Amino acid sequence: MVMTGAITGVGFLLTAPIPLIPGAIHWRVLAFLPCVFGVLFGPIIGFLSGAIGNTLWAIIGGYFNPATPIFDLIGVGLTGLIPGLVCKPKDLMSSRGVLKAAVISLIAGIIMVPIVAVGFDWVGVAPFGPAVFMLAVSDLPPILIGTPIVLKAIAPPLVRRGLLKWRL
Repeated sequence: MVMTGAITGVGFLLTAPIPLIPGAIHWRVLAFLPCVFGVLFGPIIGFLSGAIGNTLWAIIGGYFNPATPIFDLIGVGLTGLIPGLVCKPKDLMSSRGVLKAAVISLIAGIIMVPIVAVGFDWVGVAPFGPAVFMLAVSDLPPILIGTPIVLKAIAPPLVRRGLLKWRL
């Protein structure tokens, strides 16, 4: 649980060098990590991966603000929770299951964007409209593209070997 949060946080930090709104939104190449952890290990691990990972990224990167423990934690946590509730590792044995995981992860990302944008607007980091646009640009393409690529590559061998312990 803690490990997935740490991987997500450090991954966000190391792959976020391009600011879209300086001090707030960066290009997040690994935005798909909470989705992947949710599908592989269950919704609680997925939620904590996004929530803890994003908070860790904000603290280490110097972007922590009063909205982080509320809006960011919940919004980014949902990107792991929702795919974890709807998709299971055994679903990933087929292309249809991988597509389902990608679509559900994208929907989770779409839900996350306005939640996090409200937090940015609330603390004055970025107005709601530009925050929604930039969050969509920074997070949704990596979620849509990265989630199925990673799940298709790693899930089938792990499922065949019985190495995934999906939990609620």
